[in-house]
Amino acid sequence: MGPWRTSGRVAARRGGRGVLGLVAWALLLAGCEVAQITVEQPEARVVAEIYLRVTNDLPEGAALLHQTPGEGRVDLERARVRVTDSQGLTVFFSPAPIFECAEGALPPEFDAVCLLLDARAAEVVRPGGRYRVEVDLRDNRMIQGAVTLPGDFRVLQPVPGAPRCRIVPNQLLPIRWSVAEGARAYVPEAEIFGLKSALGPEGISVPSDPVILLGLSISESDTEIIFPSQFGIFNRFSNDRDVLVALQQGLPALGEVEGEIIVSAQGRNSVNWNRGGNFNPSGTIRVPSLFGDGTGVVGGIVNRSFGFTTRDAAGIPPCLP
Repeated sequence: MGPWRTSGRVAARRGGRGVLGLVAWALLLAGCEVAQITVEQPEARVVAEIYLRVTNDLPEGAALLHQTPGEGRVDLERARVRVTDSQGLTVFFSPAPIFECAEGALPPEFDAVCLLLDARAAEVVRPGGRYRVEVDLRDNRMIQGAVTLPGDFRVLQPVPGAPRCRIVPNQLLPIRWSVAEGARAYVPEAEIFGLKSALGPEGISVPSDPVILLGLSISESDTEIIFPSQFGIFNRFSNDRDVLVALQQGLPALGEVEGEIIVSAQGRNSVNWNRGGNFNPSGTIRVPSLFGDGTGVVGGIVNRSFGFTTRDAAGIPPCLP
């Protein structure tokens, strides 16, 4: 929530008290009758959140369409979403279950539809590609924008090309990757299983299993992060605080801890739409990249991932040579 929203609410409350005071004073002086006031509903606004993504060479695309309350609501079921690459090839999104586009339960009154690119259509999506995206709402209404995906990159450390490696407990792991051309930020994400049983004997409560921790690199050339000590930048004021302290020197030695790390190269549009809180590296929160008869984002993301475990087993190379 941006500061301007809070200021708007405070101003509205103060203004309300002032208006009521003036009305009461006028009634006392003139004995006027109170007239009925009709407040018009605002116009509904369509919001499209569209992402083109490549994860470990697997392309995909998802579009979540929803709208704000108000007059003139659109039948989102009739909307068509298409993406055109720089060579003029156009593919279309197809309807899909809502859970394919949104994590967690949505409120019943949330009017939204989900559309996906099927595997064949998604082949048009590639690192470094440039695309025009159009949302046809019918009745001569259109939302449109453009996106360039970050360039391809590779994880350089741990072992390049290994789908899984072993992390020595109580040891920090530097993760390095090559530059993804055009990336505005990298968001490394760690999904860690087994911390509940590994940290329980130390009296540390782990709220969830798995634990999801995010890191952040804020420029195209910032291509290194330390796991796990530099992960959890957005978890520091949550129930995971004790877990973060316990991970400052590495993964615990008790039990077996395993998981996956995804390094996500985020393009300009994604960074501008998704950043929040007090950390806004390039200006105002929620800068849209879709315009016309609605608003929203068309984001480009390229991901690389690898698995890890603390278990010492044959066939699993060490993460550090």
